[in-house]
Amino acid sequence: MIKGQSVNPITKSDLNLIFDYLKRKDLIVILAIVKTALNTGLRISDILNLTFEDLDNPTLKEKKTQRRKIVKFNSGCTENFSLLKAYYKKKKIKNFDTGFIFKSLIRPDSHITYQGVNFYMKQIREDLNIEYPFNTHSFRKTWARTIYFQYNNNLALVMKALNHTNPAVTLRYIGIDNDELNKVYTDIVF
Repeated sequence: MIKGQSVNPITKSDLNLIFDYLKRKDLIVILAIVKTALNTGLRISDILNLTFEDLDNPTLKEKKTQRRKIVKFNSGCTENFSLLKAYYKKKKIKNFDTGFIFKSLIRPDSHITYQGVNFYMKQIREDLNIEYPFNTHSFRKTWARTIYFQYNNNLALVMKALNHTNPAVTLRYIGIDNDELNKVYTDIVF
């Protein structure tokens, strides 16, 4: 994938392939990152900086926008965090339940790097023969697109969740393009 190339939301069937792949390869930290992104809509830069201590006060300052954001960690997230603690304990990592949530297995006092996560995304894409471009940001787009369709095309809700100010940007962001809009005009007939 070329740097700066637009990435897509990920299809439900491809998500299931990705989950199975990560479990099979025992890439538990990467799986937890993916599931956290899908359950919170946070950018990877914000996810990687999360600490176990943040779970008690889930207000964070977004790295990109510098805006404060309250994050609700749903049951999918809390389950993943518990699995990570058990995984770290099994790997005999000191401080398995403090500090960064997504620990580097090489340097446990640090978090896994953005480049490290994107290395795995590239590997997943190649190994699973996924044709469209995706990377870590695709999970945020997938989350936003899911909200849009699950909540009756409520664009305002998606914009608020993403901290967007322009509806056109949000529509493009979640993959609603002119082809999809044109389909509406041909499909709805009275």
